[in-house]
Amino acid sequence: MTEQVLPASDLEHFNELGYLVVKDLYNSQEVEELIRQFDLHWVKLTSGGEIIQNGERPLESLYPRLRDYHRKNEIIKGLSLKPALFAYLEQLIGEEVLIISTSYYFKSPTTRGLPLHQDNYAFGVSPGTTYAAWISLDPSDEENGGMQFVPGTHSLDLQVPEGDKSNVQSYFSDEGQWLKEYESGEIREVATEPGDVIFFNGNIVHGSSDNGSRHRFRRSLLIHFTGVSVEKLALNFNQLMDKTGTRVRRRLNTDTKIAEGQASVFSIQEADYFAGWR
Repeated sequence: MTEQVLPASDLEHFNELGYLVVKDLYNSQEVEELIRQFDLHWVKLTSGGEIIQNGERPLESLYPRLRDYHRKNEIIKGLSLKPALFAYLEQLIGEEVLIISTSYYFKSPTTRGLPLHQDNYAFGVSPGTTYAAWISLDPSDEENGGMQFVPGTHSLDLQVPEGDKSNVQSYFSDEGQWLKEYESGEIREVATEPGDVIFFNGNIVHGSSDNGSRHRFRRSLLIHFTGVSVEKLALNFNQLMDKTGTRVRRRLNTDTKIAEGQASVFSIQEADYFAGWR
């Protein structure tokens, strides 16, 4: 098997800007299989009444995020454990990596985008930060909800966005979780093709645009990682998986930004605070 190696220019790009696009990391058959597997789960959830359409946002509610199906489906698990994915990440961050979680996005037409945010604000990885691999399954661009990054912000500490921290659901909604000082700065739109992967640092300020197209979905699989040197993570994120698919655990991080202002760290568990993220 040929060793996966990134050129020095890619490493420099990632270290300077905080993100990197690798073209064609997944082939067309792998892309089609990921779409097929999640479609099967969507049909099962819909026919079983677990997905309920909301008339106010009919498409967005009909195609919600599907989280952590790498723990429930062996084919999705295998494609999430793709050796090249791990090899590139290990080269980018300098150590072996563990999967924290996965999220599948249909991003149907009319679906709202993600407000600007930093991933490790929620994950509470310590020491270090999270890393992500965003796998593009459809062509993506600004029109249909492509990814956006503020270059160089990966070197920032975790920022405290505006909002009421006593209300976790509001805090991670469009109104609450928005780093407004970066709205007028340099926000780069990143276009992708199916099979491309965007790697990015967990402290970089990023988000996505609304899907304003009439008929284009923007399907993607987002995998969050951390390095094996991690000692603690926030509640809900301690079902780690190594490159062999073996479960790994770390200690609970009770001293995270997201827990500030809460009566108890366990109130975060009840809040389902990812509900507003798309």
